[in-house]
Amino acid sequence: MEEGENVKIRKVAFRLSSILKITIAAGVVGAALLGAPQMPAVAASGPSQSGAAVPAPVPAGEYASSSEALPASSCSPQAVGDYVHVSSTPPATASGHGWWNKGNCTAVKAQVTVQLQEYYSDGSWRDKGSPGVGDVYAGGGSSNRVTGRVTCSSTTTTGWRSQVTADVIGQSGLSQIYTAGQDIKCRV
Repeated sequence: MEEGENVKIRKVAFRLSSILKITIAAGVVGAALLGAPQMPAVAASGPSQSGAAVPAPVPAGEYASSSEALPASSCSPQAVGDYVHVSSTPPATASGHGWWNKGNCTAVKAQVTVQLQEYYSDGSWRDKGSPGVGDVYAGGGSSNRVTGRVTCSSTTTTGWRSQVTADVIGQSGLSQIYTAGQDIKCRV
């Protein structure tokens, strides 16, 4: 397959992915407006008294990391992140790091964003706290990574993951991944 065909396929896949997300969201909103029954909660901790979704552990089989199709660009960086964990420095926080690898990019820095997400009993991942953002050199290491942090309100076991985005500076290159879900003793 030629490079041009590859780019076209990625663009079509990205558009289809976007259309599918919009269609699903519209269906959920429409169901809520019409008073349709909600899907049952999935977490072992169970729903709250009001039936609203609550933070919960990640169900079995939901631990894999993933990446999302993005529009074509001039280079292909790789966003990378570690598992969300409870930080070793007080106060107790959920913490996740993100960095990037150059791939075939020639630029030396990328803006890396790390957004932590907490798992809920309705099967959704919800952004928590402000994202960590920084311009870093490729390769990672303690001086070339960005940290996302959220202070824990309890030590109840809850599922966490991070969304890591690397946007190459001075060159058209973008990469985004979701780290694998982890159950840690931190709930917001």
